[in-house]
Amino acid sequence: MAKGKTHNLIDEVIHQRTRLAIMATLAGVERLGFGEIKAELGLTDGNLSTHAAALERAGYVRIRKTFKGKKPQTTLAITAKGRKAMERYVNRLQEILEKAR
Repeated sequence: MAKGKTHNLIDEVIHQRTRLAIMATLAGVERLGFGEIKAELGLTDGNLSTHAAALERAGYVRIRKTFKGKKPQTTLAITAKGRKAMERYVNRLQEILEKAR
């Protein structure tokens, strides 16, 4: 398979390092708080916000903003579309790695 073709089959939204880390972190849970993800991945507020928004635009995560008393609470959850995209992404990487052996 041509080099360019392989690259085109990889989901570029997920493939970016920070977005991949966010997706992998969310894949095993129902939802996580913004602060939890930020701490787990060592991200800044702005960095996490930017990448979470890109994932939300793609339909891969849902961002929910609520209040607990007067304190804002932001949670992220992977969507069904996001789970399928992540599964395709992982499968595609496995195919690429198998060919490299």
